[in-house]
Amino acid sequence: MAFDPVKTLYTYADTDCSVQMWVADAKPVQFSSLKDAVAYAKEQGGKWNDVEITVHLPREDIAYGSDKTRMLIDALERSSKADRLDPDA
Repeated sequence: MAFDPVKTLYTYADTDCSVQMWVADAKPVQFSSLKDAVAYAKEQGGKWNDVEITVHLPREDIAYGSDKTRMLIDALERSSKADRLDPDA
């Protein structure tokens, strides 16, 4: 099954997540939604640097490495642009 970043953003919209930038001395940062975690990763250079976003679920965690995180950032950017263009949004 192919990774669908739009569906992933929607599915985990209200799920606790953490972002770990893979640079020296960086500590993971916690968020209460995947969209907030992705926005933070973008602000911290996640499109160019190594980053991991982890979705924390009751029975298991799901980790998205740099490539999938970049796909999530792109999907969030497209969503934000579409919201700005839609007067009913």
